[in-house]
Amino acid sequence: MFASALSLSALLAAPDATAAPRAVQVSTPAPRTPERKQILDAIRPSSGSQIRFIVHDLRVMKGKSANFAYASVEPSQQEYDGGEYILRNDGPKTKGGWRVIWAVTGGGANSCADIAAYYRAIAKLLNAQGIAPDRLNPGHSKEEQNLSAAAREDADCNTVGDLGPAVD
Repeated sequence: MFASALSLSALLAAPDATAAPRAVQVSTPAPRTPERKQILDAIRPSSGSQIRFIVHDLRVMKGKSANFAYASVEPSQQEYDGGEYILRNDGPKTKGGWRVIWAVTGGGANSCADIAAYYRAIAKLLNAQGIAPDRLNPGHSKEEQNLSAAAREDADCNTVGDLGPAVD
């Protein structure tokens, strides 16, 4: 009896290989918390900048080897164009903190095809980290699809948006 109870408890404790992966949790750092300040400081144009942001959306998710954040912000005094940002934090081992790895900001113009490719590049990186792009950046896939469709319909299609750093 003891052996069968032990095997039953071992079976119940064993992970189910057919179970769906656990959903990665999304969190939003509260105003005035250190994490929120660090993320917004990484978006500011220079260290020591006192620009205050209107935060439309801020989400943080843990990936396989790093944490990722999505921020949709605009400067409260319109000092420059706002935008959408994806940031990465590789943890204390790098001592670098949060850094912008993807951004689409107002201002300039780029081809629809280039911006769609930029959306696909960050989606690929996020997927490799176990993060569904639309969970971090709601509407990400839809925006990429719209840009791709516009580029197919008109090879000369341009849209407003300055692109941030190249996605590695």
